[in-house]
Amino acid sequence: NRGPVSPRGSRGLWERAISLHRSSWSYVLEAKPAGRSVTWLGYDSPHGTAYLPFFGAATEAAPEAFHSHEGYMSKYSTKVAWWAFNIVNQHADINFQLINADVRAKSKEIETQGQKFVEACSKMADKATDEVMANEVLTACSNTFAEKKVAEWWEFAGSLFAKFGRYSITFNETAQGELPMVYPVWWLNAPDVGYSMWTPNGPFHGRPVFAAGMPSSSSPGSASLLVSLACASAVGALGYRLGMQRGLQLGKDVGDVYVMA
Repeated sequence: NRGPVSPRGSRGLWERAISLHRSSWSYVLEAKPAGRSVTWLGYDSPHGTAYLPFFGAATEAAPEAFHSHEGYMSKYSTKVAWWAFNIVNQHADINFQLINADVRAKSKEIETQGQKFVEACSKMADKATDEVMANEVLTACSNTFAEKKVAEWWEFAGSLFAKFGRYSITFNETAQGELPMVYPVWWLNAPDVGYSMWTPNGPFHGRPVFAAGMPSSSSPGSASLLVSLACASAVGALGYRLGMQRGLQLGKDVGDVYVMA
């Protein structure tokens, strides 16, 4: 999935991450002899998907949910497999460290089942009387597994909404069945956040760390320091805008550069 790129050494460019947050799909190709190669397809971002096996010798297309036009990125539909994985990744953004742990555990469960299923499908195909029938067996086998696991992922998505909704962790309906999503101690104590510094009389917001070491306005030489900082900020802002303009133009010319506007 590489398009044209600028010459090596150009500034402001970087390679795509393996698990980019805006990924639509990814796959791993497992090459095998005798027409038994398998494509492990994962919808949406790799960090929050389950890779499902499809045999390369398949005699028909994947299940309807994998090529349905009932929905697309701008139209939600439960009839489209991609949406099952996308909404899980979107929900995980509420508390990625916490929710993605459950997602990866579910992914591991399904992918382990997929590995065993591929072996079972291959053994069934070995019993076929000819190659055509063997490929039909593989196709039906992998498609059945894919349909079942997409339906299971939809159910899993719903369970995440229930467990991690309302910025809490809900296990059951008892008095002890719910826990809050707790902020980490380092965040609570960070001066930038200001949570631990708040009092009824102020301060009412965090204090940037770099400002903590700056001299007060009454300190000797503070005026010249502030002037220097103001000049440096102005130069930096100008350089930033010029760099952005150049980067945006480069993105248009090259067509494969991601620049945040």
